[in-house]
Amino acid sequence: MVKTLDARTSQGSNGQNMVTPSFTNGVPLLFAQVGLQVNNPGTWIRTFFSGVVELTANQLPVNGDLVIEVYRGLGASQQLVYRAGTIVLSNPFFSPCVFSFTGSDFNIPAPSNGQLVYSVYATFTYNPIYDVTNVRLGPESFNATVYSDD
Repeated sequence: MVKTLDARTSQGSNGQNMVTPSFTNGVPLLFAQVGLQVNNPGTWIRTFFSGVVELTANQLPVNGDLVIEVYRGLGASQQLVYRAGTIVLSNPFFSPCVFSFTGSDFNIPAPSNGQLVYSVYATFTYNPIYDVTNVRLGPESFNATVYSDD
């Protein structure tokens, strides 16, 4: 039998206002972090997660690239468990770009401190001859649920 251990949401923006700080070209930006309580887990621990990021590139004359990375632990030096990307089109007809993602992390070792942390980074890369601001529109959120066997 499967039991739910914990579920958390990290919401940086509900999409009502511009999000700051803006992206720096090619620099990973921490946009979400959750700490899941994993007390008395069963033998197999697994996490299912999803998220959304919205941004615009309509100030750019060329397309940009958005990459999302999910790490197990505090910071980007920990275990990478998920990576996905998309092209952000500069054409105002196709902007803003809403990027949703879903992933999972299986066979997780039980954390000794009882807390399983996920850190989520977004990297927006574009031609460095251009400078843009106010590209983070929101919503930005990350949801994670951790399960185990009884």
